[in-house]
Amino acid sequence: VSQNKDGSYTGFIKVQLKLVRPVSVPATKRVPSLRPGPRTQGVKRRTSFYLPKGTVKHLHILSHTRASEVIDALLRKFTVVDNPRKFALFERSEKDEQ
Repeated sequence: VSQNKDGSYTGFIKVQLKLVRPVSVPATKRVPSLRPGPRTQGVKRRTSFYLPKGTVKHLHILSHTRASEVIDALLRKFTVVDNPRKFALFERSEKDEQ
């Protein structure tokens, strides 16, 4: 993270994900038994799975980046379709990579 001349900060943060519930992503393949028709129109398929504990993502942020924007960026990176309000951020500082 570096400080700009105007006093603002910019840089990368490391976000370690510790999710306790599965997340939902759009299904990538159509189920063969579901052919387009009146019953399947408007049906959105999704797949749920658990992200591995300790998954890490690096995000570029600015000093005025809000927590909700960080959550939205993470969900977009993983194409998660769950409501962003189901997620929270917690700060954890590390000293000497411990």
